[in-house]
Amino acid sequence: MSDTEEDLRASTSDILRFAMMQRICVSVVYNNMDMLLAPHMLWTKHGDLHVDAVTVERAGGAPKVAKLGTFKLAGLNNVALTSRLFTPFPEFDATDAKYAEAPVAHIAA
Repeated sequence: MSDTEEDLRASTSDILRFAMMQRICVSVVYNNMDMLLAPHMLWTKHGDLHVDAVTVERAGGAPKVAKLGTFKLAGLNNVALTSRLFTPFPEFDATDAKYAEAPVAHIAA
């Protein structure tokens, strides 16, 4: 990984950690689609950082069903804080076994 990729990964991670602490949505581009995410958990799987987040908006519209999705940090672009606050997703469980390998940060209950 180049220094530039490492710096970008660190700043994305920092933005997501702050967003989780403050319960602020982030805007991202994922698979060439503008999205608004409510990040809940930052974790490592097989050495790669992932974020579990609720998609609040996708391409300008709300998804039909609210659910927690997993996004690989390497696939997130143009990550930025927004002014929109979120309420934690009721089904989020920071003790879920899938986070056991290496949890990094999560929203407080």
